[in-house]
Order: sequence, then C-alpha cells, then structure tokens
Amino acid sequence: MRLGLLRCDEVGGDRESRFGGYLKLFADLFAKVDTDVDITDYDVAGGVLPANPGEQDGWLISGARASVVDDEPWITDLLGVVRELDRTGSPTVGVCFGHQLLALALGGEVRQADNGWGIGVRRAEFTGPGPWSTPLGGGFAIAYSHMDQVTALPDRGRLVATTGHCPVAAFRVDDHMLGIQGHPEFSIPFADDLYRSRAARFGDERLEEALQTLGNGTDRGEVAAWMLQILGG
Repeated sequence: MRLGLLRCDEVGGDRESRFGGYLKLFADLFAKVDTDVDITDYDVAGGVLPANPGEQDGWLISGARASVVDDEPWITDLLGVVRELDRTGSPTVGVCFGHQLLALALGGEVRQADNGWGIGVRRAEFTGPGPWSTPLGGGFAIAYSHMDQVTALPDRGRLVATTGHCPVAAFRVDDHMLGIQGHPEFSIPFADDLYRSRAARFGDERLEEALQTLGNGTDRGEVAAWMLQILGG
C-alpha cells in the first residue's frame, strides 16, 4: 500500500533524534499490522503538496502545533487539498490537527475546548455498531494531546466515537474519510516524554493525572489496523 503523509509539523524538541519524526512514528505504527506499507512524506507546512489525489493509494494528515483556524497560507492550501480528496473519494485519515482539518474543510466547526488541554490515554467509545468497529470491539484507548477540538460536524460527517473530555473523538465522511482526535502513532514512552516536556503548559495536577493513565496501555495496534482498512479502500 502506498500512502502519502501530509505532514503538518515535526515532533518538537530533541524527540526526532530519539524517537524519529512523524514519518517514522507512522511507519512503526503500521508495521505492527502490515510490513508492506510504503509512506511518502509531503512537507505541507513547507509548501510541498500532492500534484493529484491518485498519486498515492491513501492519505494521512498529521498532527501539528498550529491551530487549523490560524490564518496561514499553507493551512488554506491544505484545506483545498482535503476538499479535492473528498471530491475524488480518496481514502484519507486525519489525526488530531488532521482530524480537525477534515471537519473544517468540509463545513464543520473547530474551537478551543472549554475544559482546556486534553492529555493522557483516554478510551473512546463507539457510538454505534458498524464496519469501522470490526478490529476494535466497543471502543479504543490511545494517547491524546490537544487544545482544539471539533465542536460541529460537517453535514456529511457521522459521529463514530466519543470520550468524556472530547465529544467528537472520531468521525467519518462516507466510507473514505476518517478523523481521529487522539494520536495512535504515539507510543507510551513518546507520550510520557511529550507530556513532561510541556509540564508548564499543563500544570502539575493535570500532568500527574495524564502520566498515571499511561500505565493503562493503548490499543494503538488495533487502531492501526482500522486505519489501514480505511486507507486501503
């Protein structure tokens, strides 16, 4: 399977040298399920965009420290790319910033969460049975790190999963697009390192609560299988 990673940022600090950047994080995630996944990197924040939707079998949109509502030319350009991917029915999965971008591009709404930062491993519960739940059962636990969240779905968006801190934890558009607010590409060691590096933003109490959740583990392998189902059409 040939996937295009529409990379909207890079991991901060020195984490890229210790854990790898987003390209490696996603490659390692999918290798848990299928070793025959080839990912091509597109530095969209640097102006590198696909020439046409058909040049890859499917598309991933990464997280970012930016907000999707920022007035940045590269975000405007990427919103246009998402609309073209939707128009052509191209398999697409957006993660965190990418999840929010899918919603905004197609007519939804994104705002800062009233309850502040959402961090830690959280379990999202499926809102109803469907083919998307096949590898996961009733829900899935992955790491989160976000301030913004989807507050209104686009007209064709359908809620797939919800958490206590984030009502729209996952949604789909028809059968070719999936948004996931959490970060399945984050391993437990990566999430631990990320949270500790941002302690001043989160505050001691919220940070400690998030660190305690890491001991619960995640379902990131199962989520990877689910993502590949979508990306494989």
